Amino acid sequence: MNTIKKLLTSVALTATSFSLLTGCSSADKTAIQDTADKFLAIVKSGTNEDIEKYASAEVSEGEFVKTFDSEYLKQNFMDGFVSSEIDDATMERVESFCSLFSDMITDYKISEVSVDKSGVGTVVAMIDTSFPIDVIDNSEALELIEEQAQSYYAENEEQIVAMYEEKTEEEVEAYIYNDMIIKIIDVYEALIKEASPETYAITLTVEKNAETDSYYVTGVTSYDEASESTTQAATETATTVEATSSATGSSEEADASSSSVSE
Repeated sequence: MNTIKKLLTSVALTATSFSLLTGCSSADKTAIQDTADKFLAIVKSGTNEDIEKYASAEVSEGEFVKTFDSEYLKQNFMDGFVSSEIDDATMERVESFCSLFSDMITDYKISEVSVDKSGVGTVVAMIDTSFPIDVIDNSEALELIEEQAQSYYAENEEQIVAMYEEKTEEEVEAYIYNDMIIKIIDVYEALIKEASPETYAITLTVEKNAETDSYYVTGVTSYDEASESTTQAATETATTVEATSSATGSSEEADASSSSVSE
């Protein structure tokens, strides 16, 4: 009996010593996962409200968060136009279009949480989107918009000539300007409607904030980048996983990992 007690005591002391050496406890891992979950929930909501509580300034103001922030996307979209020339009806279409991005993330799953000896957490998560995140910037969209611009006058010449006879030059130009914006939005909305859902794998770096003594996200990388140990701030990384990787690996990894947290 004494031998068994000594053995159990020895095992307990060894486990305690290991925990002290690594600086990691189950409470740390739970706190890291909770921080990652709250951060991703805010991103999924399509806003950045209170995100500074769970992320560093580099991340909360970085490209990953902006990608899903409908207000930022609206402003970014509007920066390409002269706002004083946009009428109320066109503005409503712009706002309706940008609202699509607030619902872009349909789901996310945390598949792995680990903590290194220095207490820095690494969280692997899968993000499901209703359409690809590069739907605005891809070559197909740009080509379609260029085609619209080049063919606009030829397709609407008769109407434009008639308008010049009834309206001032400023009024006609304003009409054309707003009509072109609507047609650009039509292109984007058609691409979104036709697009297939995507799954992206990302890795979050989670560290202890010395000022608040709580964890926050300090980096966002694509899973491939993290695997190659190229940790970057979110302002320096595009979180898109290559299309081939998404098509062949993401769904299988999500199914295999489900939402369990590795010990």
